Amino acid sequence: MKTVILLTGCINPNGMPFTQLTNTSERQKQYVDAIHYYINQTNIHIVFCENSNTDISPLFNNAHDRLEILTFHGNQNKQRGKGYGETEIIEYALHHSSFIHENSIIIKITGRLIINNIHQIINTLKYDFDFVTCLFHSDLKFAESRIFCGTTAFYKEFLKNKELMNDSEGIFFEHVLSSTVLESSLRFIPFTEEPLITGISGSTGEKYQISFPDKRLRIIYQCYAWMQLAKVYKVSPHRHLSIFDRITLIFNILKYKVLSKFV
Repeated sequence: MKTVILLTGCINPNGMPFTQLTNTSERQKQYVDAIHYYINQTNIHIVFCENSNTDISPLFNNAHDRLEILTFHGNQNKQRGKGYGETEIIEYALHHSSFIHENSIIIKITGRLIINNIHQIINTLKYDFDFVTCLFHSDLKFAESRIFCGTTAFYKEFLKNKELMNDSEGIFFEHVLSSTVLESSLRFIPFTEEPLITGISGSTGEKYQISFPDKRLRIIYQCYAWMQLAKVYKVSPHRHLSIFDRITLIFNILKYKVLSKFV
């Protein structure tokens, strides 16, 4: 399967509710810096899709032919919030990108953010079946939206639930992402490499700071990821674990319980 990075963007939020970072020039610089980062740090195709009809393609005249820039006039339902707007971006990219196909693996990343270990994450996604990969909060009601991955089939499932989102009613992108993953019959695979994110939250203005984990912390995270998988399969009885996955799961849970005592 072909792997594609999808960077979602909104250069001019134009009064979007629940948005702290509103400076258009600052936002554009962050998007441009992130695009350059992914061009330089990966060798796969990159789609930047933006919904405020702001075309930054002239800034990439000499860009590699791995980059595709799409822009359209979105955010017509501001009362639903920026999560709904981002879903429209994903939908537009699926319909208009020449890089995204029926059998693509799509790594969706909030376009202003840097995933410092993107190369390692890409290398973990070597699957030839439909799947979804994300990070859940402990209660499984909220799934991380800054980065998640899956095949085109999953994104189509997710888009069917687009109309459920409404920030003003407290139903956010992350809630719908979580419920879609849990209801899907596609194979769920946790991030075996924890995404290391730097950047600034558009919603709160919070700076994401990271510290690169040592080998022991990486192992503990990987064991924790398997525990997330156990939770997902417990609340999704329509999914089935293979014998190999069951053995691996038990081994990692035991390893996590031992190693976590020494952190």
